[in-house]
Amino acid sequence: MKITSQYLKKLQNLLDYPREQEWFEFKANWFEPNSLGEYISALSNAAAFHGQDFGYLVWGIDNDTHAIVGTTFDPNSDVKREPLKHYLARQLTPDTVFSFHEQIMEGKSVVLLDFYNLEYRELEFT
Repeated sequence: MKITSQYLKKLQNLLDYPREQEWFEFKANWFEPNSLGEYISALSNAAAFHGQDFGYLVWGIDNDTHAIVGTTFDPNSDVKREPLKHYLARQLTPDTVFSFHEQIMEGKSVVLLDFYNLEYRELEFT
């Protein structure tokens, strides 16, 4: 996988915060499809409220220490035989742009999910 410096820089910027903010979360290996959709909705709406262009969910980072621990989370996994990305896109309204970025930091797998805030309307997961 090609390491994209733009996303590594974004990851480092998020790690520089002393704690999580309302518009981004760190997880190690957590994955629950319905809760993930709800997280995206909540973080996107919080990003809009706080004037951030994006919300973020990051796997492979310890929530408390911000240590890079790596992850086994696979953004290309299926949910009931449907690709995760399709599953999320189908249930997020209105339609929004989101993307997963797989990176290597300190030799460990890290996944950054970014999604636009919708300034004009709340994002919902149904």
